[in-house]
Amino acid sequence: MSYEENARKNHRNGFNCAMSVFVAYCNNLGISPEQARNAAPKPRSEGGKCGAFLAGKKILEQLKPEAVTDYEQKFIGLNGQTECSRLVSSHDLLRKSCNDYVGDAARLVEEEIG
Repeated sequence: MSYEENARKNHRNGFNCAMSVFVAYCNNLGISPEQARNAAPKPRSEGGKCGAFLAGKKILEQLKPEAVTDYEQKFIGLNGQTECSRLVSSHDLLRKSCNDYVGDAARLVEEEIG
């Protein structure tokens, strides 16, 4: 199962957006799924930004810090922004859901770390 599929499954199973992405990468981070749930950034904790986006950023800060700017630009390129409330309000316009943002974040991290 890919990181994207794993993160989306986590989200469908009730994890919040940040936990969904962070748990998908727990092995890469050298922590257990439980530790990952506790270490995941809180959604909207940084200027109202999307939790899935913040989780991807935090993963990259730990695994490949030089990729954070590229990740942010790619996430914005796909979704127009990183602010949670604006992403949620544009679901119909973008034809995307929070599960899609979770998938985007997980896939973009995978692209950055290879």
